[in-house]
Amino acid sequence: MIEVENWMHKIRELAVLIEKTEYDVLKSEAEVKKLQAILKVKALGEGIKTSSAQDTYAESKEELFEARLKIARFKSGLSALKVQLKALEIGFEQWRTEQVSARKEQARYGA
Repeated sequence: MIEVENWMHKIRELAVLIEKTEYDVLKSEAEVKKLQAILKVKALGEGIKTSSAQDTYAESKEELFEARLKIARFKSGLSALKVQLKALEIGFEQWRTEQVSARKEQARYGA
């Protein structure tokens, strides 16, 4: 039973990290949208009137590029955490199968 708790504890620890990273992704995406809107307003203030020209103005700014890289960094971290979670799930299933096999063998041969 202690071993089951060890597996569950590892998964619970990972769940907290996944939750935080998902929040960071969503927050960063919201920050990009806000920054893009601010840059479009600046573009309008500079006399750029069409929406596509404002988009081009916003996309050309380094700060928007950096904000998008931040999203990419969080998303890649989230993917890595999900891979770790899947590895834990596979490890747990393997361990559980081995335990069942050992019990059946013990019942069969009395060893």
